[in-house]
Amino acid sequence: MSDLPHLIPILFMVYVALGLAEPKTIAVSAAFAIFMAWGIERGKLVEWRDYGLEIDEKYIVWAFWLSLATIALQIAMLHKVPLLDPVVRTNLNPRLTALTYFLGVPSSVYLFMKGRRYSLLYPVAVALYAYRTPVVVSILALGIAYYQGGNLSGRKGLLTLSGIAGGGLLLFLLVTFLRGNGLSSLWVRIQSTVSVLDVIVWRGGWSGYYKGALQWAGVTSYFGHGYAPRGLVAKFLYVHTGATITPTLLGGMYLDFGVFALIEAFLLGLYYGMLTKAEHPITKALYYSTLAYGIVGIETGILDLPVYALFLLAAYILYRGWRVAREG
Repeated sequence: MSDLPHLIPILFMVYVALGLAEPKTIAVSAAFAIFMAWGIERGKLVEWRDYGLEIDEKYIVWAFWLSLATIALQIAMLHKVPLLDPVVRTNLNPRLTALTYFLGVPSSVYLFMKGRRYSLLYPVAVALYAYRTPVVVSILALGIAYYQGGNLSGRKGLLTLSGIAGGGLLLFLLVTFLRGNGLSSLWVRIQSTVSVLDVIVWRGGWSGYYKGALQWAGVTSYFGHGYAPRGLVAKFLYVHTGATITPTLLGGMYLDFGVFALIEAFLLGLYYGMLTKAEHPITKALYYSTLAYGIVGIETGILDLPVYALFLLAAYILYRGWRVAREG
């Protein structure tokens, strides 16, 4: 469990290298990765007690089925399935979509850890939205939960993990091809996203550009106030066509705070490092969910309200457990 968070800074550097980043971008990215790795190691040393959250399991089951019902409701409202007609996905209600992600990912992971195999319905259902990110996040979170559960011993364990990974890959490819994108588009996307990071690092300024407004927009935009975070990235790049642009894990932080994004990297690492000691099932579900979001956020950034909410819940558990350990 203690080594998994290091995947984020490592994979981030691999992503930047594959995207053929400029030397300055590579240098800033390396500093970002180092500070995050440092935070992870420091977090492992922090003493805290895991009391989880006092939530009856039946409410977690309700949350799971509510997330699936929300998907069904949105499809009924559209009268079309976005996976079969990707154009209509832009008409999805962002608040209902956020509710789907906030409830569905951690509840499915929790129930999966409890042996409820119907939890595997969630990645299949969320694929109907025709967005690749929630599918990848869900499969990653479930796969991490299975791996951390120590179920890899023996042929059955390996076959189950292979089934989860294979099913996730098929869902990912299905969404990709039904959206009219070939695999070659993924390589182009990596290069274009890293090119965006190049521009951000060169033009963003050492002290940042948006001064926190970009990440805060991840909250306000869900209530109909102003640009979404990725819309602000597009605005910074002088793209005024209503497009949204992913800035990588570093990009959003750097646009807000410049080199002070290293502090955010350290705090993010500290968060993950502390959670490596998670023991309560709810804390573990939040850990695996936010770890999956962190890995996928290497490209997309961590810029959305439902993801913020999951991080805040886990951070509350950490803070409360740290205070108790400190006082007692």
